[in-house]
Amino acid sequence: MILVRSRRLLLNGSKLLAILLFFCFITSCSKIFGPRPPKEVPPPVEKPVEPEEPEKEEVEKPVEAPVNNIALLLPFQLDRVQGQPSVEDVKRAEIPLDFYQGFKMALDKLAEKGTNFRLTVLDTRDNVNQNQAIGKSLAIQSADLVIGPIFPKEIPAFAAASDLGYTLQVSPLAATLPSQFNVNNLVSLVPSIDQHAAGLAVHLAKVVKGGDQVIVYNTEDEESLKFLGPLKVDLNKQAIGFTEIDDLADVDSLLHAEGKNFFITAAINRYAIMPILTKLMTLKDEGGFTIQLIGHPTWSKLSLDNMNVALKALHTQITTSYYVDADNDKVREFQKNYYSMYKIEPSEFAYKGYDSGYFFGQLLEEYGSEYPDFLLKKNYKGLQTDYIFEKNPNWGYVNEFIRMLQFDGYHYKPIR
Repeated sequence: MILVRSRRLLLNGSKLLAILLFFCFITSCSKIFGPRPPKEVPPPVEKPVEPEEPEKEEVEKPVEAPVNNIALLLPFQLDRVQGQPSVEDVKRAEIPLDFYQGFKMALDKLAEKGTNFRLTVLDTRDNVNQNQAIGKSLAIQSADLVIGPIFPKEIPAFAAASDLGYTLQVSPLAATLPSQFNVNNLVSLVPSIDQHAAGLAVHLAKVVKGGDQVIVYNTEDEESLKFLGPLKVDLNKQAIGFTEIDDLADVDSLLHAEGKNFFITAAINRYAIMPILTKLMTLKDEGGFTIQLIGHPTWSKLSLDNMNVALKALHTQITTSYYVDADNDKVREFQKNYYSMYKIEPSEFAYKGYDSGYFFGQLLEEYGSEYPDFLLKKNYKGLQTDYIFEKNPNWGYVNEFIRMLQFDGYHYKPIR
């Protein structure tokens, strides 16, 4: 039964109609109920021989599963829409809309099993004052779970204004260091750059052998420092020896003829990456050195098409927390259902919405209001990532799952 209908968002090559329909939906609260048990029919009562009033047989009413209240806070910024949504309006709302659609599909799937949810969607407007107002609202105070806000500046503003008590606040998209928020009931789903560094160090500890060489090339730009700073600390923790250079010419004298040479760079500018690849390919082809290149996590999203041959030849690897396996049956099912409902392919944020919705919806289904007690005990294999949580008393729960990808000439794929 739907008390307030949650409209399906139909997209015909554009999200204009979706935004318009969602404007109508955003202030409503939709109930997603699982299938109800059938009504019991009382057996026929025979008339007694004596003309006495027959005893009435009480019919037990079916017990409904409890309703789990979820508040979803997303920055649609619908207050900026004037009349028919423009292209700019659609662009602003694209990430939250995709996330919402994936999230609701997960709850719908769980509701098919009999779980009841009340989903309240609130527009944070990417505005600190709006987040503070929402944090004090009745919808938040009565929520069993809060998903969002998603932008870093919104998260502490909402947390400071709300009094969630035992209820968890989930940060589903921000890769910011959780220590910057210092919210002890926050659940951070996307690993920070520090966690990427720690994951890489753990991987290297498994594969670096005696006679191998690890070289860290520091271009000393801001992004390199963010990644290489914690990486050097983690390499030392793993007892991995390394040599740091800031001049590419220094690599000539450092490579080992025997063993493997692991060359790590955190450069993200394609014009900085090109000379690195050229240099390493020359050393590989002319010097016969075995080189394993390890790049920045963002390389999977960079346009490096004209460098594919070099990236493959250098067995280039990166860390990631996001990867969708197109051959996975669950992924194919999701893609099929998502396209059938919305007439577009799911984006990264739709996958992330689905995974967070399914994982936390399942926790509520199994444990009700006690679900925070089981967060550390439940690992989850999702469509695009896994959830493996650790807890810090100051900044809450952190997902520590990191995987390694290697370039195959066309795409980055997981190392088996």
